[in-house]
Amino acid sequence: MIGNNFIIHQQACQYQWSGDCFLSIKSFYNGSAKYRVQQREYNVNEKNYLILNDCTNYNLTIDNRSPIESFCIFLTPEFVYQIVSELNSSEEQLLDFSIKRAGSIKLLERNYLHRGDVSKILLHGRESSLRTMSEIEKEEFYFTLLNAILFQNDESLNEAKKLSSKKKSTREEIYRRLLYAKDFIDCNYSENLTLKKISQVAMLSENHLLRNFSQIFNTSPFQYITQLKIMEAKRQIIETDKSVTEIAICLGYSSLSNFSYYFKNVVGLSPIALRKKGDT
Repeated sequence: MIGNNFIIHQQACQYQWSGDCFLSIKSFYNGSAKYRVQQREYNVNEKNYLILNDCTNYNLTIDNRSPIESFCIFLTPEFVYQIVSELNSSEEQLLDFSIKRAGSIKLLERNYLHRGDVSKILLHGRESSLRTMSEIEKEEFYFTLLNAILFQNDESLNEAKKLSSKKKSTREEIYRRLLYAKDFIDCNYSENLTLKKISQVAMLSENHLLRNFSQIFNTSPFQYITQLKIMEAKRQIIETDKSVTEIAICLGYSSLSNFSYYFKNVVGLSPIALRKKGDT
């Protein structure tokens, strides 16, 4: 059943919505949208896309000076169960139409960077939706997209094998919660984050978070936050006229010397040297 799948392709400067819906893929262009799911937060922009499960309750906020383009796809539970059931069936079962209906599926709720098959399919769908798609074209889009998402989800879960827990289901649940932490950091890295706050979002103890975060992402939360801050600072130094002090304060550094120390460690140049290099 795919008749109730649907696409929202619109533009808006300000928008707010709360509730739940089908399994959905959220993508935005020319701006950023903010999603809140309980204590979790996600920034969705043209660099990434967000996947949320069926019945996940969320809050969406758009607050932009210029119109932001949304391209969001919603897939019904019946359609999802159909595809998952077929993927879990043998060729003989498919030929005999003796497919056993799959139960509910819980995908990783996370932000994915735009790359790979899912991004290509989203781009094609976004371009196609600007005109009137035929029914078969819509059907193929939904089938192709969901198959790519399910494959991507399995590939992503393979990363959980890096964790030391012996039980597969435990590894996957820890991995799921680590992604909550990472996406929360991505959304709030300029604030004064603490290990306690991040661990609360991940629903892990601070020590448990710290140990497993390093196993998956090959860096500590502090090092990851520092990398994000410095890369944003580098961008602003190159692309804006903001003073180095202003940039440091906006990114949560109370000490300019502290900011300069971390900046040079990551970039290889001091903030002042980088700005002078850009001016030449």
